Amino acid sequence: MRKTVLFVPGFKESLSSRDYLRVMRGLESCGYDVQIVSIDWERTTVHDWVSQLESEYRKHDPLQTVLAGFSFGAVTAFVAAVNRAPAELWLFSPSPLFAEDLPNIKEWELVQLGKRRVQATKELSFAALTQKIACPVKLFAGSKELSMWPEMRFRFEQIDTQLINVHSVIIDGVGHAIDDRRYIAAIEAAI
Repeated sequence: MRKTVLFVPGFKESLSSRDYLRVMRGLESCGYDVQIVSIDWERTTVHDWVSQLESEYRKHDPLQTVLAGFSFGAVTAFVAAVNRAPAELWLFSPSPLFAEDLPNIKEWELVQLGKRRVQATKELSFAALTQKIACPVKLFAGSKELSMWPEMRFRFEQIDTQLINVHSVIIDGVGHAIDDRRYIAAIEAAI
């Protein structure tokens, strides 16, 4: 039986925002069924995003389901995996969107997030949530994005060192672009 990947795109993104079809084809070539989970990003917080993912996730057997996400979608998948452990959790370029990240986020980024999203972030303790992740994790990021954004590097390193069963991959020369051919090749090699 083929496992299903429930994939959450990045913040304010949908299937057409970047070449998510290329990403889907890459995952499908590895033997998975892939479903993009549509998220209503407008005027919502991480709690709403997780609720929307969980609504779709309830339709699937967790033992046959991989939760995956890119950027803010990775945070959404991470939090959803706390409540109902999937077969695996795949985090692509996870954003720094946990309470511990707030001191490292620039003021203009906080303004862009908005007060309600920042407040919701204060309620997400990475340290507490980490204790509840019980599935294998695959963690990916581009080397350029990690060098460009220290807060993203911090989040990547925390996930890599604080979770028990993590396989991490840094893709050389790639920025915040899951649809980059090199990023997809790295995903296919790791999966």
